[in-house]
Amino acid sequence: MPPRKTLSLLTSMFLFSTVPAAAEMASLTVTVTGAVTTSGTIEVTLFNSRDSFMKTIFLQKNGSPDENGTYIAEFAGVIEGEYAVVVVHDENENQAYDSGFLGFGGESLGYSNNVQPFMGRPDFDQVKLSIGDESLEIEISLY
Repeated sequence: MPPRKTLSLLTSMFLFSTVPAAAEMASLTVTVTGAVTTSGTIEVTLFNSRDSFMKTIFLQKNGSPDENGTYIAEFAGVIEGEYAVVVVHDENENQAYDSGFLGFGGESLGYSNNVQPFMGRPDFDQVKLSIGDESLEIEISLY
């Protein structure tokens, strides 16, 4: 093998050996239950800090609920830390949460730890979950 190709191959092997593989990192599986209709899109959003909560999306998965009102979102390669999950069932697919009259009776939503705030949105500390080096599976019920 010519010296230039050998050097390139060795450099690539070194660089990729120092980066943790996604298979070695944790995954987060979110099972969403309670969708009353199979229409629309379920949006599962992951926030990675108190400062970004409900402001800046870290990761998001979207899909349709099955006939049982369930949707499963899998986030692979999640690094260790504290996260919060927010789920919205965008039934009319207008890419916005429709809260309904006086904030009630609109589209369904849910939070990690199945927090159901009385008024407004929960605080990050109420919905945070810790991801370590082990994969985590959670269930969020829409309300």
